[in-house]
Amino acid sequence: MNKSILKLVFVATLLVPFTSHALLEGRLSYGSLVSTESFKDICQGSCAAPDNAPAVVPTFGLGLDVILTLPMIPFGFGLRNETMKLSASENGFDAEIKYSRTAAIINYRWIDTVVHFGPIATVGLSHDGSVNIKENGNTIVDLSPGSLSSYSLGLELLVKPLVVLPLTVGAEAGYMSFKWGEVTNSVDSSKKDIDLSGTYIKAFIGLDF
Repeated sequence: MNKSILKLVFVATLLVPFTSHALLEGRLSYGSLVSTESFKDICQGSCAAPDNAPAVVPTFGLGLDVILTLPMIPFGFGLRNETMKLSASENGFDAEIKYSRTAAIINYRWIDTVVHFGPIATVGLSHDGSVNIKENGNTIVDLSPGSLSSYSLGLELLVKPLVVLPLTVGAEAGYMSFKWGEVTNSVDSSKKDIDLSGTYIKAFIGLDF
């Protein structure tokens, strides 16, 4: 009987999320977004030889999250700011994408003990970005922001390696939708739709209080 009770308590500890007090967490992340969009696609209609343009490699960059978890509630709410970019050179092309994004965060922790695990979602609140492509040294594409929108869905895993200290380390992975609509090329005034949606992954280190 005692063994059955102990097993039940152990399972409940793992499966039932709980937080005993308000928790403010700040964390610094480094990650990447892998998109199927290509500079070849962005070059269409503007570049002389778009097929020679490089493919988009993953964007990389830093992010900062601030998340508040309320007492006795396994949901967390917060804000995320991230800045990402990539540069690529190939066949006489020099291309660069860079963007920043501020998003609202909501997460839910199925496990919230020394190990924290559960889903996390973000919705973009503000965005900025640019795309610049040079062909044989001449700027062919210079895109300024138009209508940008984003959201993400993923899973996060955090660990407190030193239980007595407020240090956390972890990772997050999932899918992000990131679409740029009616982006204007200042060189020829053409408009393009860019879809940078794809899978993402982040590693982070943080402090909670």
